[in-house]
Amino acid sequence: MTFCCLLYLSEVANRKKCLIAVVEGDVHDIGKNIVKTMITASGFDVNDLGKDVPSQKIVETAEADQTNVVAMSTLMTPTMDGMKATIDGLVESGYRSKCKVIIGGAPTSPSFAETIGADYRGGNAQDAANYLKEVL
Repeated sequence: MTFCCLLYLSEVANRKKCLIAVVEGDVHDIGKNIVKTMITASGFDVNDLGKDVPSQKIVETAEADQTNVVAMSTLMTPTMDGMKATIDGLVESGYRSKCKVIIGGAPTSPSFAETIGADYRGGNAQDAANYLKEVL
């Protein structure tokens, strides 16, 4: 195996993992897909759980995959509680201290992120990717 291949394999093995999902009750995934593309282009391995994802599935998958980042989005105010439920589930499971949590979507705000215990609320996909590159 050449040095170049070994270097590539080393880089792949050290890539950070991100789980991304639209919270339960919301089927709007265009923004999630854009963020996924930007985070992937920034060198992260991204596990896309899709849309309308229950908080328990997000928590269980984050733990099972040993993910470094949980990214959630919503475009509907009534489903914002799913973000808090997910963070609460991460806290209860003991996994919250092992991952960053970022949120996004029109009804969210930096103050909402702070209130529910998220690490960051991205204004756009590039901001989210830049934040993750900085902190991980």
